[in-house]
Amino acid sequence: MAPEKPSKSNEISRRQFVGHSVITGLTAASAGSLLSIVPSTSALANTQDGRAREPLFDPADAVFNPDYSQLIGRSDLRYTGTITTGTQGMSVANGRFGGPVWQRDANNLVMQLNHTDTFMFNDASSASKDHQNSGGGAIGRVHIGLGPSSPFGANTNQHLSLYEGQLSVEGSGVIIKVIPDMNADLIAIKVTDNRTAPQPITVDLAMLRVANQVWGAHNAVSTFHTVNGQIIVLEQVIQEKCDTGIAANDHYVNTAVAVTVRGRSISTVTDSTISGRATRRLTLPAQVGTFTIVIGGDSTMQRSASARNTAVASVTSAAAFDDISAATRAWWSNFWQKSYVYFPTQFNYEQRRNYYMYLAAISGRGSYPSKYNGGIWIGEEDRRDWGSFYWNWNQDALYQPLMAANHIDLMNPLFKMRESSFAQYKKAAEQMWGATGVFIGETSGILGWEELPTDIAQSMQQYYTFKTTTRSQAFTDMTMRRNRYLPPWNWNVFNTGNNQASYVTHTMMATQETAEHYWNVYCYTRDLTFLREKAYPFIKGAANLYQSYGGLRKESDGKYHFYNTNLHEHIWAGKDVIDDLSMARGVFAAAIRASNLLRVDGRLRGGWQEILNNLARYPRRTDPQSLWAASTNSSLASALATDSPAWAQGLRPAYFIRDLHGTESPIFKMLEKFDVLNLETKDQGLDNGDWAIAINTYLHSPGYLNQVQGTQIDRNGSSRFHVDAAKLGRADDMVKILSTQYGVFSTYGEFPNLLFDQRDYYSAEGYGTFAAALQEALHQSLSPTPAGDPVIRVFPAWPQAWDAKYKLLAKDGFLVSSSIKSSDVQYVEIESQLGEMARVRNPWDSDVVLYRDGTAAERLASSKNKMLVFRTHVGERIVLVRPGTTPDMYRSSAVVSR
Repeated sequence: MAPEKPSKSNEISRRQFVGHSVITGLTAASAGSLLSIVPSTSALANTQDGRAREPLFDPADAVFNPDYSQLIGRSDLRYTGTITTGTQGMSVANGRFGGPVWQRDANNLVMQLNHTDTFMFNDASSASKDHQNSGGGAIGRVHIGLGPSSPFGANTNQHLSLYEGQLSVEGSGVIIKVIPDMNADLIAIKVTDNRTAPQPITVDLAMLRVANQVWGAHNAVSTFHTVNGQIIVLEQVIQEKCDTGIAANDHYVNTAVAVTVRGRSISTVTDSTISGRATRRLTLPAQVGTFTIVIGGDSTMQRSASARNTAVASVTSAAAFDDISAATRAWWSNFWQKSYVYFPTQFNYEQRRNYYMYLAAISGRGSYPSKYNGGIWIGEEDRRDWGSFYWNWNQDALYQPLMAANHIDLMNPLFKMRESSFAQYKKAAEQMWGATGVFIGETSGILGWEELPTDIAQSMQQYYTFKTTTRSQAFTDMTMRRNRYLPPWNWNVFNTGNNQASYVTHTMMATQETAEHYWNVYCYTRDLTFLREKAYPFIKGAANLYQSYGGLRKESDGKYHFYNTNLHEHIWAGKDVIDDLSMARGVFAAAIRASNLLRVDGRLRGGWQEILNNLARYPRRTDPQSLWAASTNSSLASALATDSPAWAQGLRPAYFIRDLHGTESPIFKMLEKFDVLNLETKDQGLDNGDWAIAINTYLHSPGYLNQVQGTQIDRNGSSRFHVDAAKLGRADDMVKILSTQYGVFSTYGEFPNLLFDQRDYYSAEGYGTFAAALQEALHQSLSPTPAGDPVIRVFPAWPQAWDAKYKLLAKDGFLVSSSIKSSDVQYVEIESQLGEMARVRNPWDSDVVLYRDGTAAERLASSKNKMLVFRTHVGERIVLVRPGTTPDMYRSSAVVSR
């Protein structure tokens, strides 16, 4: 944390000390590491394995202390009738293992079992190019046949309890409950059969493809096993040796699903088929009563490990259903109390945010991140449209709300993947660009980068750095054997063309946004061990990539200009792309600050500072060769005309441009990442005129036409415009923007599971940005510069007519709660987890009274929007109110029924 600076008398009110004048708890700087190596839910809330520590704060002391089962229960999913396809089924999982549940017909319930750590291909596959939508993730299916009595029909009630993580399906005479074990890769399904004429029940474990699938060097072998006549197992081995002979590029995955039954005898174990797929079947006798189907799973990439043994061990040692259920309820209770949003009159927005947090939790606890294109809820066997690879643009949408939601732990899979591939990212920078640092492609698989033979790498590098217009035959031939969605081969992405730049070839954002995620964890937690051991290598690597990239050049104007970088998929190899100029401002500042904190790399700091001090300004529409919305849609030139400065998205020369007029096309990365530009930058007078340009650009953008003025340009679930509007503090606009963006989710209808049908995959990415926009409207924790001291703002972009309450995480480890009712901010409550200095923008046009642990402690002279600065200690609860009011006036636990 930066040392405390003297305040400006016209900007902040100094604290009037009452009773004490020093911090009684340790600051992060003096305490050193306060977190596990990969920090979990909040600064001091969890152990490394996610179990709850003794809480610092008693929830009963909070001003708003709801019954969380009622609060979160408002967002439950309920459906009457049958759900007949996996893509519409409601999903149950433990963060790694699980999937959707549906009714194949009136007599059969199905659950597809998926695993976050299962992938059909890696980056070096020569087979994936021919099977673009076979992404992996599915490891088996369980079919429960209830006999010909048709228990499922129009009156079947299906209820997904978000608070308990449990699905209930109530048919005619049959009740089925599905729960995950949050501490093991295990699903328990309790079946209660109260039919007057019960039927024999079958439990089938089904393969997802032919038993021996061979695609060239790639093969996926599925095998059934039976253990002790009681446990049936489906094992998969997926492998492919790399055709270059580089062993580090070989692919191997071993998965297993094991199934047994408790509380009911097994009559027979036989082989059968369902819908053309081989199954192994347990047949149970007809009987009234309750029994449990126990399903264990595993996925490993270690040849020395056995997924089959692990899955069998899981079902063998599984606890009773009621014990699993109790432990699962406790896990989810702890999860939901980390943060909340409560909108009494905007229930649909509250539900989408809470449902997104549920989806993030059920798919965000593995060794690899949940994928944007189907997460853990794919329901069409192996089909995963757009395949095995991670698209950074889409993935980033999933991460945006997690830190403020006090679920930093759900970032862990991303960090695990990045750290496991660090050496490959360094090799990528060297082979793709001849650069130092790390390069993470906009698209990449679980390897991170396929290490290439030297001659191929040299030809590729010469081609993409425009040192030659020709390719070696070996490079061309290898492209024909690879998936062209990946950067090295993207010149031939759709099997046509000879593009020296293409959709993802020159995109630097995955590298820079990874660095920003790591930096943000430090800003929220002040964990120096995490910064040193985990974050700094990526922050330094991202800065070094930019510094050594041949396209960053100092020109005669004394400024550093970017050449040959992409703006998303819209400018290919352009000049001064606004994303890169934004991210460079952030990453160099973060690298300088981090190296100072860690007292390392002093020799590098000067070079980073020199670039930071002399970066070119953002491009403007009035610049010669500017590229902006009207460059790809000339009709927008008049509709978006302005006499005041407005930003362009880049400049020519550019290899190719497309769709700059879409609402997905980026322009406000400086608002979204690294605290380069925000309300604090403006209010502290550090914006150098950029705030006025940002506002004018916003008002004259395709997003404003589309989402505020109602001139439809597109319906894009990946747009960040609502997040940008919140960052700009546009509270009045948010009413229309949120409504417009919410409407996108039902473009092609609304499913029982509320997933967004994008017509090629079933997505939650739009819910990630929607949740982020809601949270940014409620609460912002902003540093005026990437390395500055953070400041808390409550309701900075929330429509004043909407009542709301929230609890969200701020930087420096503060948990912040507040309430607005009838346009009146009632209180600001701060739980100090790290004992840092608090900085808060005053939401009232009056002085402020601080209550410390329930006692009125001091009065701060202040006025509207002035900065309040006061010390805190670890475990202290502080409530800010206006003079003449008290926290007790606002205490409540009431929640409006849905």
